Amino acid sequence: MPLLPGEGYTMKGSSGAVNIGSQQNYVFKGKPYNGDFTLPITAGGDRLIGNPYSSAMDANEFILDNIKETINGMVGRNAKNIFNGALYFWDHFGERNSHYLKEYVGGYATYTLMGGTKAIANDARINTTSGILSSKEPQQYIPVGQGFFVIAELDILTDSTTTTVEGGNIVFKNSQRVFVRESGDTSVFMKAAKSKISGKETAENKVDSDSRPKIWLQFDSPTGYHRQLLVGVDENTSNNFDLGYDAPIAGVGKEDMYWTFSGSKFVIQAVNNFNNQQELPLGLKVSKTGLVRIKIDKTENLNKNLLLYIKDKLTNETFEITEKPFEMMLDARVYTDRFALTFKMNMVADVNAVLMNEDVLVTVKNPLIAEDVSMVQNEQPVNIGIHVVMNNTIGELQINNVTNTEILNINLFNNVGQLVNSWNTNLNKRDISLPVHTATGIYNVQITTKNGTTVKKIMVE
Repeated sequence: MPLLPGEGYTMKGSSGAVNIGSQQNYVFKGKPYNGDFTLPITAGGDRLIGNPYSSAMDANEFILDNIKETINGMVGRNAKNIFNGALYFWDHFGERNSHYLKEYVGGYATYTLMGGTKAIANDARINTTSGILSSKEPQQYIPVGQGFFVIAELDILTDSTTTTVEGGNIVFKNSQRVFVRESGDTSVFMKAAKSKISGKETAENKVDSDSRPKIWLQFDSPTGYHRQLLVGVDENTSNNFDLGYDAPIAGVGKEDMYWTFSGSKFVIQAVNNFNNQQELPLGLKVSKTGLVRIKIDKTENLNKNLLLYIKDKLTNETFEITEKPFEMMLDARVYTDRFALTFKMNMVADVNAVLMNEDVLVTVKNPLIAEDVSMVQNEQPVNIGIHVVMNNTIGELQINNVTNTEILNINLFNNVGQLVNSWNTNLNKRDISLPVHTATGIYNVQITTKNGTTVKKIMVE
């Protein structure tokens, strides 16, 4: 049966005398595709597509070529939003000799511009002994022949956004291609967790590192279901729906957990901060009364002093999950607005907690820490040529880096040394504008570069 360029397919497993766990060879005849082409998708529908090229494909470039929304400060490259901005990869990791969909053991791993999540483990028999998820987590680069679904529908109920998904022609371009070997850490389905990216990087298709803070949560249900969720920080996003970053859930399991916002359910969410005021609602579905567990699966680029909590809105209690999981006996029901992920900066644990005066960094003894901390006074800024201005008219912290010094991160502290906000992405440019939404008062801006640290006092009005 001929396949159109970019069209995906599914295969039935072997049966009969052959063991269901045995591998089977299949023969495909044809030639590699090259060039730009399209596949139609109907509004409100979904379509199974795949990487048609003889090289890896950049998932980020593919998403950007199929949406019109503004992403990372750039306007999307399409005249309309073709699909909902997420890619869904079926992961079939249960050996069931059945053609009935309801008996399949597996789920959809998901990828957006924020990152990827593993598929739900939807059968207690495959994971209860180890309590782990599938080992396959989508990454930026899609291997040769890898199929995935896109959905031309957006079920956002309460968001004020005017974002719409219209369907149309799915765009494949040569510019989406990149030379990255399939065994690399950034290939969609990793084969070796410790392997290195291999291959030549071109100017057009450079393998970029991602310095954005990210948190993966894992939910373990009473009957043995396991769900992974991702939340990350990107300064171009919000707590509402952001096309290309947030991923609607591809089907809720018998027992499940998901982010809830904009009247919908999500497996991936992007926000613009992890500060003390941030509260990210979680929805839980429990089919059998029993113990539920929520824990940190992994993190990336996270401040070492940031503490994570699960908040129970019914009792107004918070439970720290930084070192150990949250566990609670719950009755069988759907919990739509009881639990949330919250954050707090642990200044006590940081012996370098600072009080800052204008252009002077003063390290002091914290009375809750046993050791003395040496006093450093009259330390002068080491970065001449970095100018800081608080533009209260538009609520932006504006930094002019006239010497193009490499900036590693920027922190905003209040006048008692508490961290209010932190930025560590998109800083290597001459003019930097950072949104500041905080109470009126005096604050200190700490700019860390490869040459040292500069501190500047500002007034927020």
